Amino acid sequence: MPRPALLTTFSIALLWTLSQLAVAQQPVASGAYQKEGTNKEFAKFVDIPGAERLGNDQCRACHEEQGKTFRYSNHAQQSVECEDCHGSGSLHLTSDTHEKIVKFGKIKAEQANGVCLWCHAKSEHVNNWFSGAHEAKGVRCIDCHTIHEGGARGERMALLSSGSEVGREPRPIESRRDQNDKCLQCHRKQEAQANLPYHHPIREAKMTCVDCHDPHGGSAGNNLNSASANQLCFQCHAEFQGPFSFQHPPVNEDYMKCHSPHGSPNQNLLVVSQPALCLQCHSAHHNGASLPIVDRCTNCHNSIHGSDVPSSVGGGLFIDK
Repeated sequence: MPRPALLTTFSIALLWTLSQLAVAQQPVASGAYQKEGTNKEFAKFVDIPGAERLGNDQCRACHEEQGKTFRYSNHAQQSVECEDCHGSGSLHLTSDTHEKIVKFGKIKAEQANGVCLWCHAKSEHVNNWFSGAHEAKGVRCIDCHTIHEGGARGERMALLSSGSEVGREPRPIESRRDQNDKCLQCHRKQEAQANLPYHHPIREAKMTCVDCHDPHGGSAGNNLNSASANQLCFQCHAEFQGPFSFQHPPVNEDYMKCHSPHGSPNQNLLVVSQPALCLQCHSAHHNGASLPIVDRCTNCHNSIHGSDVPSSVGGGLFIDK
C-alpha cells in the first residue's frame, strides 16, 4: 500500500477510536439510559429529553430531608436512585423554575404508575393490574405505597441502622394495621361493616384485606385471590368444605347468600338473623297457630353446611347425630 494511503487509513482509524472514547465518557442522557430489569414500554415515563443524569449526591444537596430518610427505604436497599423514578436531573437543576423533572404530584395517574411499572411491570404480583378496578379508577401506586421513608418511620429505620431495632425490615407498607388503614381510607362501606358486632378481625389487625383481595387486580370478581368466593372461604374454613353425603345447596353455590364477609349485626356474619334467614327458603316447623317457630334453626340442624347423617324419612336433615 502506498505511504499516503496508509497514513490516510491510519488517521481515519485513529479519529474513529477517539470519537468512540469521547462518547463513552459523556454522561448518559435520560433517553438513552437503560436500567437492568426494566420494561422498555414504560421508559417514556421517566424520560426527560435532553437531560443528563447527575447522581444521588446532587439530589441530596437540595433535597436534604428526603435524602435523610430515603436511604432507609426499601427502594434504596435495592440500589434504586432518585433519577430512576424522577428522570435525569440536569435540566431541573439549571432551570430557573426547577421544572423538567418527574413530579408525581403534578402528573396523571397513568404517568405516575408508568414510572413504577418501568421496574415493576415484570413483577408477577402486578400481572393483572390493567384489568383491575384500581387501575380503572385512576388509583396511583403512591396512594398505597410509601416510596420515600419519612417521619416516625424514617426515625425507626435510623434506629435500625444503629442496631437499636435489630430484626426490623423496611417494607413499602409497614404493618397489617397500616395496610388495612390504607384500604379503608377509600372503602368506607367495608370500614363501617368491619365495625359491626360480628366481623372478620380486620380492625384488630389479625388479618388484612389483602388476605382475601389482590389490590393489583385479580382473575376473579372483586379482585379476590381465588377463582370464587367459596374457594377463598375454604382456605380458612376447610371444615365446611366437604364433600358431604348431604350437601346444603347454598354452600356449594355461594356463601354470600347467607354470610356477609366484612361484617354483620348478626351472629356468624349472617346477612339476616335466624330463623328469618332460613325461612326465606324453607317453610319450617309451625306452632299450633300455624306460625313459624321463632327459635334458631341451627339449635337442631347443627350441621347446616353439610351432613353425612341420613334422616328417618330419607335424605338428610343436616344434623350431626
